[in-house]
Amino acid sequence: MRAKSNSNNGKDKAVIDLQLHTIRQSPAETLASMSEACNTLGVESFDVYGDYQSNPQQSYLRQFESEVARCFGKDDAVFCLSGGIAQSIALMIHAKSHPTANNDSSDVRAFACHPTSHLLLHENDAYSELLGMEALITGSTMDFDIDNFKQNGCYGMAPMMLSDAKDILSSENDALATYPNQKSITCNDISTLMLELPHREIGGKLTPWDEVQGMSALCKEKGVKFHCDGARIFEGSAGYGHEALAQTAEPFDSVYISFYKGVGAVSGAMLLGDSEFIAKARIWLRRFGGNLYSVLPYAVSSWDGFRKNCCDDVFVERRRKLARVIDVLNADSNVQSIVQFDPAVPQTSMIHGYLKASLDDCKRALLTVEQSTGIRVLMRLNKITDDESSFGCRFEWSVGTSNVLIDDGHFIKGWQEFSRVLDGIVSG
Repeated sequence: MRAKSNSNNGKDKAVIDLQLHTIRQSPAETLASMSEACNTLGVESFDVYGDYQSNPQQSYLRQFESEVARCFGKDDAVFCLSGGIAQSIALMIHAKSHPTANNDSSDVRAFACHPTSHLLLHENDAYSELLGMEALITGSTMDFDIDNFKQNGCYGMAPMMLSDAKDILSSENDALATYPNQKSITCNDISTLMLELPHREIGGKLTPWDEVQGMSALCKEKGVKFHCDGARIFEGSAGYGHEALAQTAEPFDSVYISFYKGVGAVSGAMLLGDSEFIAKARIWLRRFGGNLYSVLPYAVSSWDGFRKNCCDDVFVERRRKLARVIDVLNADSNVQSIVQFDPAVPQTSMIHGYLKASLDDCKRALLTVEQSTGIRVLMRLNKITDDESSFGCRFEWSVGTSNVLIDDGHFIKGWQEFSRVLDGIVSG
């Protein structure tokens, strides 16, 4: 996919942007496509406050929710404006239904998650400030430095494993450390185990499927709900090689999915589970202020994206493309001298990379390559400030609706030229 960039002579020059994973439309083009989608999907009237009491056959929104629920093998689903709302609702419902809950202010409500969970890194402690809950970090990194990770990443970190879940849900643990308040909490206070599929912050890594199933059995044994942070569950399902999304969702009591990431909607999310859970979720959606008079622009955009992207091999092809390109780059000693991919072999259609040069040197090399070849290898780089790290900056690389259309050869040419130019800058 070509984008516009300013060349040295001040004229617009078309470039091939390897990192642009989503096709960008203007607001006018986006709204026009929504109008077309309304006709294609048969949307002839607005939803009103979620159409909760409407006949599903008379409500496009309820049809959309039912279609997604069937696709994921769940009883029902409710459309939400954001993942923050959807996952907060799931945590609150599971906490209130936990066997030890008295539903009063003295309750200790806790959930367990991987240290790179979105709830810890990007939501300003909403689970604590809004829900009054505590987060327990799984694994051997209980002293995990959240602020350091936000800045520097965590090269080589593993996804959540069954042993991590066993450690934190074990009745042998009398007290567990928490983030951020360091209160003393026992495993009996944990109402939910949250697993992200895939783990976005560590390069799209997947917990092995047999371990996911083991976690599900463990949660049932311990009376803990198993929740899937499925912001990128379509990518995760393709990574597992599952033939149906329902297979990926089956082990979980509740599932959150996003429509604006790999699906390309303007915004929107869905929360899925059994009928009783979703009935409660609709009430909590109103309590959270997410039950708007109408969500039509977001819902139509989401439904259209879901129909176009999620019921075929779209995400499988994206994963295969990234794997093909990374395989060639891993075999090139010059490329490997400047970058380490994490994981070394992509498990989904995304991967993280760590560059062995300063941010300024990388930017100089990237600009030189773009001007000489018309290929923009990378745009979004994060500086690494850890003095002990051998890396100078890092990036995320996803294959989506835009760059999946670019020929593999452009990726290889761009990276090979980038490695040559950067080596000259560093050694010169």
